[in-house]
Amino acid sequence: MKKKTIEVCNAIIIDVSCQLNDSTDIKCGGPPVLGYDFGVSPDEDIKKLKKKVEKWCKKYHRGFMSIRTNKYKDFPVEHLWTPEKIENCIKENAI
Repeated sequence: MKKKTIEVCNAIIIDVSCQLNDSTDIKCGGPPVLGYDFGVSPDEDIKKLKKKVEKWCKKYHRGFMSIRTNKYKDFPVEHLWTPEKIENCIKENAI
């Protein structure tokens, strides 16, 4: 059997709420609010990044309701987001 090791770190999850989901999708198991979730390094300036994310949502017409942050333990390093990747994701992926 092959073993794979994954490098993990503590991360900050930025949970961006953009718009309310429609009632039909919610009844079928969808989330009540649509948006984005990004795991970033705790070394990032979270305050500045939250302001940038709000600006990008408005710039690319994605809607914006709120941002929450949570700490996450043992987050895979390979899944961390950089500010550049976050902006590109918001730009290219409509809600």
